[in-house]
Amino acid sequence: MRRLWVLPTSRAGWGLLIAFVVLVLAGTWPVIGWVNRATLVMGLPLLMVWSYLVIFACVVVMLIGNRIVERDDHE
Repeated sequence: MRRLWVLPTSRAGWGLLIAFVVLVLAGTWPVIGWVNRATLVMGLPLLMVWSYLVIFACVVVMLIGNRIVERDDHE
């Protein structure tokens, strides 16, 4: 029988999983409610800046994850 969930096997894998889950949670409603203010940051609404930060941070976490997977494949 196939497993429904594949869990990380290394500390780096667990760290990346936790980082990604935290970033996904940072883009959900309770956090967005805290950031949704009438404040401008460099001419952009705070909510838009927060959204960009969450998206770019997710991309960085995924890039790091891909590098770790590539490194493990070569070993």
